[in-house]
Amino acid sequence: MDEAKMELSNRDVYTELAERWCGSTYMWLDYVPPGGALQKVLREIFSEAEAEALKAVPLSPVPLHYLPLQEIADAGALPLEQLEAILDGLVARGLVFAGTAAGNKKGYALIKNGYGFSQVFYWKGEKNELTHRLVDLESDGDYRKARMGLYKSEADKTKAYRYIPLSASLDPRWQSVYPTETIERIIQKARKYALVHCTCRVIYELRKGESCGHPTDVCIKLDELAESVINGGLGREISRDEALAVIRKAVAHGLVHFTDNAEEGIKHICNCCGCACWSVGAIRKRLIPRDMLMAVYYMRQVVAEECSGCAACVVACPVNAVTMADGVSRVDMDWCIGCGVCAPCCPNGAVKIVENDKPPAFAKNLQELYTRLDSERRERLGGEKQ
Repeated sequence: MDEAKMELSNRDVYTELAERWCGSTYMWLDYVPPGGALQKVLREIFSEAEAEALKAVPLSPVPLHYLPLQEIADAGALPLEQLEAILDGLVARGLVFAGTAAGNKKGYALIKNGYGFSQVFYWKGEKNELTHRLVDLESDGDYRKARMGLYKSEADKTKAYRYIPLSASLDPRWQSVYPTETIERIIQKARKYALVHCTCRVIYELRKGESCGHPTDVCIKLDELAESVINGGLGREISRDEALAVIRKAVAHGLVHFTDNAEEGIKHICNCCGCACWSVGAIRKRLIPRDMLMAVYYMRQVVAEECSGCAACVVACPVNAVTMADGVSRVDMDWCIGCGVCAPCCPNGAVKIVENDKPPAFAKNLQELYTRLDSERRERLGGEKQ
């Protein structure tokens, strides 16, 4: 047997699945080495038959792009009936999303980075043998280094996510104009809601053995993502009023609103802290420049003559961007995320949240956002990965 055939015969389905997912910008796993930790994660959570079925699912840059069963079967080696049984089993475990494909047919979508991989394992808030194992695997040095490299790419012009200021911090005259849309308005426009636990804070508790002090049950999924979460048993359905109550709880805890960087079709509302969360925490620790990581549409200003020097805003700032100088609060404009958490804390109304004079790019809807992100990522990678 020649070397090429011998190498092929020694390959297993997990190697093939890892290389397929890492070889495409569509999964947003192109930053991850296909061997090592990723293969260990895949072996931990999927059987060989499941990995074989997942290899057949065509890759799409747009999250929740449901593909009909026949199209998936045509791309793989498994009989249609067996493939359907495997995929339905993965849906029941929350490891594949199910929805309606074109032609009103039953469809399936992969969980991709940012849309389920590997967040689905923590959305229930469970701390068991599997979640402990997965946290250990994701702590792999090469895995984490590669992920940081992805976030530090300056070439990506569009950011997948954005921060939305607390409604109480905004001038009411702005609140009907995108992108100054309030988080409450986003909730009002949605039709379905699911509540899950914050992946970042669950992971923090698994690693540290203690809570950072902020609630975990404050992550809201909307519409199609909410349906997939509910169908997979990953979270519970809540009403619009309950979703608004979650936002009020998040505000009371000084958390930062985080959502998709699109005008329509928003699927995520996370409420983040600087202790544990991947974006706010990275900015707080000055690991990644703000504008490389997130879209920020607002900045903080202070009316110096109104500032009493109480330093309440210094304590409240989740990214440590506010300091005191000569009895007046000052903000580091390179690190302020415009979240508005500090504004309600000011007893004199000296803190103002104003529109960023250099606003980042945003998209009209989720499809435009992820199509643009995919194009920019392929351009950054020299067009090598499709």
